[in-house]
Amino acid sequence: MSTATALSHNPAELTLLGCDDHTNIAVFQADSAHDAERVNTVAIDLITGTILCDCKGAECGRACWHADHVLAAWRRTPAALVARHLSDTALCNLGKKSAALAATYRARIGRPLQDDVTALVAARWEWRERYNTNRRVAYSTRQGQPVAA
Repeated sequence: MSTATALSHNPAELTLLGCDDHTNIAVFQADSAHDAERVNTVAIDLITGTILCDCKGAECGRACWHADHVLAAWRRTPAALVARHLSDTALCNLGKKSAALAATYRARIGRPLQDDVTALVAARWEWRERYNTNRRVAYSTRQGQPVAA
């Protein structure tokens, strides 16, 4: 993908479709710029950081702007914004409450409410961001600072 293509798009063009609390995958969509009838879907695994996109560029093995902007789009979702500004105690409470609500609705109607699932995934993601849980971070032995892995 060219720099011009990346700069001509922004994360606001991606719309959150939903999340899965079992896999911690968030799914976004964006209208295709080339085909008016096509809607591109991009998914990000919020544990591993794996990004999958079904746009024409990605299908051909090229980089796409959707993949470049999906993490920023996740960070600007209301659930992620709320989770980012909570204290550790409030974040834990949000996660527990969202998990309980998701389980309750799953038992009663066969599926959880999407807002509860999104809040749960956001709470888990924020906790991992704060404490590097399930992430491989290489540390420099001289300075004790994180370095690119």
